Amino acid sequence: MEKLLVVVFDSEAKAIEGLQVLRDLDSEGEISFYDRQLVAKEPGGAVRVIDSTQVARFPIVAGGTAVGGLIGLLGGPLGVVVGAAAGAMVGITGSVVQEAREAGVTDEFVHDVTAAMTPGKFAVVAEIVEDWVTPLDMRMEAIGGLVFRRTRTFVETTEEDRDASAHRAEMEQLKVERTQAKSDRLAKIDARIDSLRVKLENAIERKRVKMQLRQQQREAKIQALQAKANQTKGENRRRQEARIADLRREYEDKAAVS
Repeated sequence: MEKLLVVVFDSEAKAIEGLQVLRDLDSEGEISFYDRQLVAKEPGGAVRVIDSTQVARFPIVAGGTAVGGLIGLLGGPLGVVVGAAAGAMVGITGSVVQEAREAGVTDEFVHDVTAAMTPGKFAVVAEIVEDWVTPLDMRMEAIGGLVFRRTRTFVETTEEDRDASAHRAEMEQLKVERTQAKSDRLAKIDARIDSLRVKLENAIERKRVKMQLRQQQREAKIQALQAKANQTKGENRRRQEARIADLRREYEDKAAVS
């Protein structure tokens, strides 16, 4: 099952140790992880993404945008910066934050994490697949990590769907009003209907592009898992291949309702 994971630590050294725990669990077949970031809570309240050679030792397998969106939400109105001294804003756009929302990140989850991640603390933020929670929880707790996770969901009604629905409703209302309007109002009503029609087509196209991107990201994740499975043997390989089969079924079910 795909999940978004946040593990909060008291120090950067412990957070890097937490990254190693993820890598070890991945190697043992207990979990698979696609994307990871190490972040720190600054004294002023902003979230800093740590970009260092230490973090680079733990490569991204097949990342998407959910981790970046979650970090954006954790940064809140104070924002997110990259590097200890660079002070540059990370390119976390509204669409990336929306991706995290659509992945199942709620205000409650963000509140719980930010309440634990006080200034001076560090966190590992990752996207993982795990069959059960005990192996990860036990190892993170052993090194002082506080674990938060949220199962990735699939939002059937996307932002694009809501836009399209609103445009259709307004167009229908205008068409009704047009039948009762005076001649001097017809041109303005027609222009408004034409404008809404363009917005409707744009919303439909945005959803098509988004769904295509998600499909590509999902296939990249499946391929990454399969590459790992091909390099292992025995029970470890069996577990990874079972996880791949479960993810394929889950993705097919999601595609069927989109």
